[in-house]
Amino acid sequence: MYCSRRLKRIRKSLGFTQNHRNRFQKKHITVDKITDIRYLYIPLVCAERCWAMAMEIKQEANTEPRKRFHLLRRLNRAGKYARELVELCEGCVRCDARTKLEVQAYQLWMSGNIQFEKQCWPEALEAYGQCQTIYQKLGGAVSEEQKQQYTGRVEEMSPSIRYCAYNIGDLPTDVKELQKLKTDAAGSDILASKIDLVLAKTQEKAASSLTEVTWLGQKVPVRSEKVRVSLVRLQQVEGELVSGGDKMEVYERLLMECQDALQVTREELSSEQTVAEKKRSAKSEAQRSSLRLLVDYLSHVKLNHALNRNLSLIVGIRDGDRVIKPEEFVRVYDILLQHISDLGEVPGLAEDHASQKQNTAQVFAFKAHRCFHLAEFYVVMKKWPEAIALFDRASDHVIQAIEQYRVLEHSGVEATKIDKSIPDLHKLQATIRGKKCEVHVTSIVEEQHLEEKMADMSLASKPLTERLDQFVLLPPSHKPILAPLPPDYQPIPAKPLFFDLALNHIEPPSLEHKVEKKPSGFTGFVKGLLWGNS
Repeated sequence: MYCSRRLKRIRKSLGFTQNHRNRFQKKHITVDKITDIRYLYIPLVCAERCWAMAMEIKQEANTEPRKRFHLLRRLNRAGKYARELVELCEGCVRCDARTKLEVQAYQLWMSGNIQFEKQCWPEALEAYGQCQTIYQKLGGAVSEEQKQQYTGRVEEMSPSIRYCAYNIGDLPTDVKELQKLKTDAAGSDILASKIDLVLAKTQEKAASSLTEVTWLGQKVPVRSEKVRVSLVRLQQVEGELVSGGDKMEVYERLLMECQDALQVTREELSSEQTVAEKKRSAKSEAQRSSLRLLVDYLSHVKLNHALNRNLSLIVGIRDGDRVIKPEEFVRVYDILLQHISDLGEVPGLAEDHASQKQNTAQVFAFKAHRCFHLAEFYVVMKKWPEAIALFDRASDHVIQAIEQYRVLEHSGVEATKIDKSIPDLHKLQATIRGKKCEVHVTSIVEEQHLEEKMADMSLASKPLTERLDQFVLLPPSHKPILAPLPPDYQPIPAKPLFFDLALNHIEPPSLEHKVEKKPSGFTGFVKGLLWGNS
């Protein structure tokens, strides 16, 4: 759509449209008509439009073979427009020598793509080679900034040239070479699809020669074709670890291949068990036994790769630039300990004493690292007693791990692995000792600072009127108390109160003889009335 819209804009700006009275009228571009350099854009954009259409059809041609004919027609049309562009540039006086060379290189590149899709390897190799030569000469005649563009074009064509040479027979038919070609051709859809087909055929040939695997000193036959192909793919990805590159990406692919191989092997085992229920024979029992051993072997390989992946992850985290939290290391070492536990549960490894001793040594080593990083986490939290206790525990694990590796020195374990592990443990032991002393000193200093701070805070909490003779340097955020409001209550002298406690113990004298006696009865009542009225 972009190329079509741009082509329409170019034709409209030049007044070179192909419609006349609502009818299509094709107009050809000749050298005499090129009064503007934009006329050369028309065949270029047409070639790019056909090329883009071919690449879109290629995605659908993988599932619909008939669309391959449409793909070839579009590519041939793109080559036709590219040749037309070369003819116009050769006869145009407005084009300099550099432009003509670039147009010629573009036409050769397009021709090489057409021959590549047609699987005409010698013709494609010749076209790519001539195009690469032109770009190399142009790169040597321009500035350093412009040279990078031509160098990039040369590097883009290198995988296609090598693949053509591979099909002609100039290169060895090696799977590793094909893998490298596929990696280099990540931006070319045509080349990548071709390499995938050749890789599949090469893997089938390699699978036919893989008849058995060796595990724990026992040769396990591989009879299923699907299992053979899965094992071949697994071995190919394992070879990429030695060649370098992004190890984490390779390990992820390894784990995926291991999972696929395990799934295929388990499906084969399930089908064999279904057949065995209907038909019992010694041959089917032997096949099931070999498939069980293959499942154990692949489980062991998968766990080992997962273990190495997480160890590489730890190395990458330590060598990285970002600040790492201690709990991230603790999480990874927890996963490593789980992998060691799973390795011990793989059938067949329980009788292998060397593997058991090696797993025990690795468990102590991983526990030492885990306790060390967990102690660092408590240091960040300023929990000094817990941190010191974890450093002590980590030191104990280091001593136990070194003892286990010393025991393995006379066993069948690789000497290089032991020689690398013991120095790392000694280095960790020295680091633990230093960190422990540092934490101990820091805890004492922090405790003293805390006591001084608490004393200052208790003194600073008093009002200024009560500590006029004492100076305390307070932080800017702390507001001093000048005087207590409301003021505190103070005791004052009060008027004394006297209580007569002796009155209850004094017996007053009798005064009955001085009290007048009143008459009693009715006569007294009458006298009282009379005396009262008077």
